[in-house]
Formats: sequence, C-alpha cells, structure tokens
Amino acid sequence: MMKFIAILIFVVIFMVALVFSVLNFQLVDINLYFLTISLPLTVALTIELFAGILIGYLVAMINIIKLKTKYTQLSRKVSNDNN
Repeated sequence: MMKFIAILIFVVIFMVALVFSVLNFQLVDINLYFLTISLPLTVALTIELFAGILIGYLVAMINIIKLKTKYTQLSRKVSNDNN
C-alpha cells in the first residue's frame, strides 16, 4: 500500500512538473556579465534548483566535517582522561 502511495505521489509531482514545463517554455535571457544565454524558463529554473541543492549540500558537508573533527578531538580527550 505504501509503495502504491509513493508511486502515486511521484506521478502527481511528475504531471505537475510536466504541465509547468509546457506552460512556461518561453525563452529568457540570463546575463552572466560577460555572456548572455537564452534558455527556456523551465530549463533555467531546473538549473537553478540543482545549483541550490548543490550549494546546500556543500554547506551541510562543511558543517558535518567540522562536527566530525570536534567529535574526534573530544573522543581523544576522553580516552586520554580515562588512562
């Protein structure tokens, strides 16, 4: 039952995205200061979405690495205090 619900949710999201893509296919100009690119709006939004996900992932990884480093330091301190 849960698998069916997950598939149904995926299909609904896919259909909404498909309709959004068809309705927003006009070209937009993206000015990169030294270069201007014309892309369909849906492609530009998709690129921005994945860029945002990547940036968020990288920021989260920096925090995770800091926490792991702190954990390692504290573990060494605890093991040295026990000896």
